[in-house]
Amino acid sequence: MVRRWYAALAMAVAAGAASRSPALADCSSDAFTIDGKALVVGICTLERRPATRAKAPSGDAETLQETISLKGHAALIRTTAYSRLSSDATARTIDDVPLQSLGIAKTLHMTLAVRGGNARLEHALLVPGAVVLK
Repeated sequence: MVRRWYAALAMAVAAGAASRSPALADCSSDAFTIDGKALVVGICTLERRPATRAKAPSGDAETLQETISLKGHAALIRTTAYSRLSSDATARTIDDVPLQSLGIAKTLHMTLAVRGGNARLEHALLVPGAVVLK
């Protein structure tokens, strides 16, 4: 129940940011407890123009939006670009997000994956300390 509330909060923040940028497509959400704080990570693909929304050709750059939030704190909203090596393959990119502005003296190291327009957090590691979250 609480996890769904945090996920809804993160997606609402992401949707608000999307009103100032291209529309968001498919999103995923993961929740973690770090230093006793509930952290929510939302990953969304940014929609392509309707005329080009079908499969992206190889090498075509696309963008993900990351929303990272804590209850009672402002969210971090970032974008990350990635390129597809093949139109049928899963595209992956890595991003490091410093969490200091959320009161956590660590960095979230993420592997993000996109297949068929669906974005998800594939792996998450908290550094320093190499704490595996996912």
